[in-house]
Amino acid sequence: MRDFIFANATSLEVERSSAKGEKPQSSVVPSFSIENKLPGGAFNDAKLVTQMNEGLKTKYNVDKLISGINNYQVVLNKATIDSAKISKDEICNWIINYLLQQKEIAQAFKETALMQTTLTTKQKDMFANGYFPARCGDVAFILKPGYVEGTGNGTSHGLWNPYDSHIPMLWYGWGIKHGATNHENYMTDIAPTVAALLHIQMPSGCVGHVIEEVMKTQ
Repeated sequence: MRDFIFANATSLEVERSSAKGEKPQSSVVPSFSIENKLPGGAFNDAKLVTQMNEGLKTKYNVDKLISGINNYQVVLNKATIDSAKISKDEICNWIINYLLQQKEIAQAFKETALMQTTLTTKQKDMFANGYFPARCGDVAFILKPGYVEGTGNGTSHGLWNPYDSHIPMLWYGWGIKHGATNHENYMTDIAPTVAALLHIQMPSGCVGHVIEEVMKTQ
């Protein structure tokens, strides 16, 4: 049997629990929080879009100024906004004010104002790494801890919080010996680590780092 190395501690604990027939500790899932009277719950983004479009229609007498919400980003209907000759900045400010009144939301800001927004260094780095003007929305928001987009029966792996963004990383194959590490690693570290294992140059767009624990097991 080939050996393997876990790239974080949580995955190792889950494997140990499963091997013993035990149920691993649940991460933050809305239904779990509600059942145990913990802060948090499901966040209905479709309902929020409907409510905001109704509010904007009352203000501007134009329907469907918001196309939708994707990955905790509000996407504006730019064609409709341009044809109605409405200020995009004005609509964004209205949306931000509306979002900040919702009990589930901790912060909201224009995507273009990310670097001027008061956020933790980790939050700002994660948002900046995921920002691409041609594909991103116009207003981003951060949910309060315990809230997850969806029906409440699972997580999205789209939040910045460790309980949603922390996933197992497993290395398995020739030359990989059994081991584990508690160091924080990222998906961007996979490509450079594979390149190092193969003794080849890293990809041209590589921004990650080699996971040294994988190399040390050889």
